[in-house]
Amino acid sequence: MHRHRRYVPGPVRSTPERTDTANLTLLVADIGGTRARFALYDQGHALIFREFPTAEFDGASAATVVARVLEVLGIRDVAAICFAVAGPVIDGRASMTNVNLSFDELEISNELGIPVAVINDLVALGHALNADPARAVETIGGPDAIRSDETRAIVCAGTGLGMAILPSHANGYSVVPSEGGHARVATIDAYERELVDAAEQELDVRAITWEHFLSGPGLVNLYRAVSALWGTKAELLGPNEISELGISISDPVCHRTLETFCAFLGTACGSLALTVHAFGGVYVGGTVVEAVAPMFEDSSFRRRFVDTGIQAEVLQSVPTVLFAEDSLGLRGAAKYALRVFSSVERLDVDSSL
Repeated sequence: MHRHRRYVPGPVRSTPERTDTANLTLLVADIGGTRARFALYDQGHALIFREFPTAEFDGASAATVVARVLEVLGIRDVAAICFAVAGPVIDGRASMTNVNLSFDELEISNELGIPVAVINDLVALGHALNADPARAVETIGGPDAIRSDETRAIVCAGTGLGMAILPSHANGYSVVPSEGGHARVATIDAYERELVDAAEQELDVRAITWEHFLSGPGLVNLYRAVSALWGTKAELLGPNEISELGISISDPVCHRTLETFCAFLGTACGSLALTVHAFGGVYVGGTVVEAVAPMFEDSSFRRRFVDTGIQAEVLQSVPTVLFAEDSLGLRGAAKYALRVFSSVERLDVDSSL
């Protein structure tokens, strides 16, 4: 669980006035392996949105990232910052694996002289979905309605595979991060075991995790494993190409790859639901899931979600829904920041907004 360390104030660059959190001027960031999205919130509303390739900040310090973003936004100062980062956050610190970027909330706070929070990106998603539990674009099995009075879970497949748990609202709103995407793949038959063996050889790893298959790079790994089992040469295809060729059935290997992706995703989601008692529902989303979504209705996703043996009847009543990611991470980061920065000094913001 993220612990917010004490903010040590630096030099104040303008005459401050006390404010409540609803009036806080925030810079929020949702930094994934591919995209880094930023938004400025004032009076609780988003004013400006910008997106950058995450690789553009490779090797930069967090303070340099902030300076670059504020320059692009045309802003001098903000009152606080919340970074939602792909990867584990331990005691306010996070290091990304896809790019050379690290975040330390206390260090950044001291350098910039403002409060800073660093949270996991799935925690940010969770805060957004806690505020709007019904934000889903399509039910893909089970009851239509998410039950926020029960524990829920989030599975998000993008550049990586993220998971989080939303405990029952009975004890207040909270989000528990999870690294369940790095758990070993669970197979159900010889075909799937052979896929795992092929992927282990291809990737030269001792264990295949869910993220090795259920992510953007994972879809490529899965395609190459299916190609190996079919005895065909794997083409140099990216996740989007595999999705397009598979959905159109113009390439049978790609189509089989998507079918297998949906099956594995169902198993991963069902296992998570049982493990954390997420009987209020499982939210499923992310850029890869959105690309594969046309396959879900006719896939084995829901059957594999439920097919857990003696607990199958329990999972029959658990809704699985697709959610639209768009700006959820940014809104969740803003909601988190407005809660934890309960009383801070407001800094002047460029009036050109």
